[in-house]
Amino acid sequence: MSITAAATTDRNGTKDFTTVTSSPPPTDAEPEHSVLQLCAVHPGWCTQTGDHDDHFGALHTVMGNDGQELLNTHLIDLSGSKPVIGLGGTDTTAAEARVKAKELRRFADELEILADKVDVSTSQDQLRDPKMTACPDGVSFCDGSPRDHEDPREHFHHGPIMAMGAQRPYASQHTDGIMTFHLSQVNDETPGLDFVAGGDWPTLSLGEVDELVNDMSAHLAKLRAARTQLADLVAGRTSETAAGPGRTWTYDDIYGVRQTITCPSWCTTDHTEDMDGTRHPVDVRHQMYGAEAYAEYTEGCEDYKPWPLLCAQLDVGPDSTVSAYRVPHVLVEVAADMYTRPMNPEQLAEFIETVAGQLEELRTMHPRLAAARAEWAARTDTIPSAETA
Repeated sequence: MSITAAATTDRNGTKDFTTVTSSPPPTDAEPEHSVLQLCAVHPGWCTQTGDHDDHFGALHTVMGNDGQELLNTHLIDLSGSKPVIGLGGTDTTAAEARVKAKELRRFADELEILADKVDVSTSQDQLRDPKMTACPDGVSFCDGSPRDHEDPREHFHHGPIMAMGAQRPYASQHTDGIMTFHLSQVNDETPGLDFVAGGDWPTLSLGEVDELVNDMSAHLAKLRAARTQLADLVAGRTSETAAGPGRTWTYDDIYGVRQTITCPSWCTTDHTEDMDGTRHPVDVRHQMYGAEAYAEYTEGCEDYKPWPLLCAQLDVGPDSTVSAYRVPHVLVEVAADMYTRPMNPEQLAEFIETVAGQLEELRTMHPRLAAARAEWAARTDTIPSAETA
């Protein structure tokens, strides 16, 4: 049996080997060396080996909880045709795929909103549990525990306890979960959020809750990075930035001096244009581009059209005249032709948290928009579309 890596390619020719598929063992009539031969037409993505006319990329699927396939996609190039994207059994062009990808991202956001609504409904159901006593002071979130209200001079109001990982192995002896919190209030004072931290229950103000959210977001980012590293180790491979030695190549610079360059292991730049004899050494850069994202926006009164949004690249210019560019850094194209300064790891982490905070603001704005539309519809009976408004 042979193992074939299926790749996806970004705008700079970067190959991201994300899917590994196994091909059937060779037959007696087909020697193994022919099976191991990569596709000569589409070596970057075709998973077929040996002699073949039809080309198929790795199949990417989304499965339902019942084990049934919800959606699939892969690259296809049948003999005599042009490559297309197979999406749920339909041939799709690159432009059409980007539109569908945008719709699927919106769908994913809507799915998360539905999950949030289920969580809220569950919390409200807990409050409506007939076994629970209504708060005598009428505090909306309070579970009405008699013990918390028995002292006439001081009433403690507590909301339902929320925890993460109940019965999960990582919670260890904390079978009810960890990172526990609930809303709290003493008498008619300003409400707060009680959060388990180091075994204590400090009451946090709104600003401190914001700090907690930011810290948890950063911690989650680190957890995701660790998960990626673990997945690499489990798969028996190293991460993309820990690849083997880079390529070594030579070129004649603008002065006719022969230069020998060794790329960093992560560099995916082709460098062909650096070899035309017109390059100054300060202009030679090593780059790796991340995945592209687009959003429709405009400047002034021009037409709306898709433009890059938050596209990142890892970069270094060893002979740059600017010191910040002479060491590996990340540049982010925030919007079309609008870039951040070269960022080191700490600066990138800070930037990520800023973007994450704005993403939460957008998520908060979504239900507000839905409510505003509903209110407007009740007033006017019609809602003009954004395109005609």
